[in-house]
Amino acid sequence: MPDIYSVIYRGDIAPGFTLVQVRQGFQDMFSLDDQKLGQLFSGRPVAIKKNLDYSKAEQFCALLAGFGAVAQIRGAESSAPSDAGDAAGQPTREEDGITIAPAGADVLTDDQRRQVPPRQVTTEHLSLDAVGADVLRPEERKSVEAPAIDLSHLKIEPADDSES
Repeated sequence: MPDIYSVIYRGDIAPGFTLVQVRQGFQDMFSLDDQKLGQLFSGRPVAIKKNLDYSKAEQFCALLAGFGAVAQIRGAESSAPSDAGDAAGQPTREEDGITIAPAGADVLTDDQRRQVPPRQVTTEHLSLDAVGADVLRPEERKSVEAPAIDLSHLKIEPADDSES
């Protein structure tokens, strides 16, 4: 087990917090500009604190969790984003070409967005009527015949006064 640890952040947000709250927390704590904040929320692992013992790394993670940032503690030798993969043999991001963007991130560039031309919809055949007007013509109405129900076998008796 290593003696030196790093705190790694890759843009994860704790449940119950918003991206705006976490960005504001980082900005207040570290006085970061928008470019540096963008790097923190790029989805790539960023070592935000290095060369700590485990208890200090836990304290720092708890501090980050206070404003909704979910960070990881890694041994110093595994904190570099260019390591060969984890112990289970998972490929690195460079090998598989897939990255995960943080929640709420804008993942498409302008040239990847499909431009939808406005449609020309004709509305000459439509009409409006006054509020509460009957909009069905008589020939469009369904006629409902009242069902013939024989109730001659039923009778109504006076209520029993003993229950009250």
